[in-house]
This record gives sequence, C-alpha cells and structure tokens, in this order.
Amino acid sequence: MKKQVVVLIAAVAFILGIGACCAFCCGKSKIATIDVAAIVNQSEQVQALKTEQAAQAQALAQWLQAAQAEVEKQSDASKKEALLQQYNTEFAQRREAVAQQYAAKLQEVDNNIKQTIADEAKKLGYKIVIVKEVAVYGGDDITEAVAKVVK
Repeated sequence: MKKQVVVLIAAVAFILGIGACCAFCCGKSKIATIDVAAIVNQSEQVQALKTEQAAQAQALAQWLQAAQAEVEKQSDASKKEALLQQYNTEFAQRREAVAQQYAAKLQEVDNNIKQTIADEAKKLGYKIVIVKEVAVYGGDDITEAVAKVVK
C-alpha cells in the first residue's frame, strides 16, 4: 500500500518536473510549488481507498481462515490435497482481482489529483508547477489552495 502511494507521488513529481523544465526553457513563466505528499495524504479519495483496501484485505483474510479450517476438517489425504490446491488457486485469483481493482482505483485517484492540481494552478495564473522538494529556491507554494479543492 505504502509502496503504491510512493509510486503515485513519484509519478506525479516526475511529470510535474518534466513539465516545469520544458516550460522554463521556453520562456519566463509564473512558477508554483506543491507538496504532493501532503495533497495525497489529505485527499478524501486516498483515505477512502485505503479504508476500502483494508476492508478487502480483512475479508480475504477471513475467507482464507475459513478455507484453512475446511482443509483441516478433511480426513482423507488425497481429498485434503485436492481441496488445498483448489483453495490455493481461488486465493490467488481473489488476491489478483483485489490488486487489479486497487490499481485501477489508484490510477483514477492519481488522475483526479493531477487534474485538480492543473486546474487550480491555471485558475491561480501559474504556467508551471513543480514538486516542492525539487525546488531549491523560488516558486509560490500552492499546496494549501490545492488541498482545499482536492476531495
């Protein structure tokens, strides 16, 4: 979970950094900085996604416990092995489905946050937005303004 949020932050930072370099080279523009990690941490979408992911992980763990109990009840070794294989396959499928669903929702949240940053920056008159950690000097911090808009 944390790894995926870090990847999300890094992707946004990279995209914003590339855009800033291109725009800066083409002429003087009004530059803003933003703390993407703060925006992500304050996002209601991210919080909801974390809650949903935790609930799905809990449900999967409960299913796994029930499956293990069912396997333990089986006395015939060959039937026990077949049941174990069946549950292992089903567990892998369920885990993969949860991971794919999470990745799709994470991408949607990432796109929403990037779009909100771009919209708010345009509204405030900025041509360039770079990640605060990348800026050594200068730029107006618009983190609070964007945080108010991000849902």
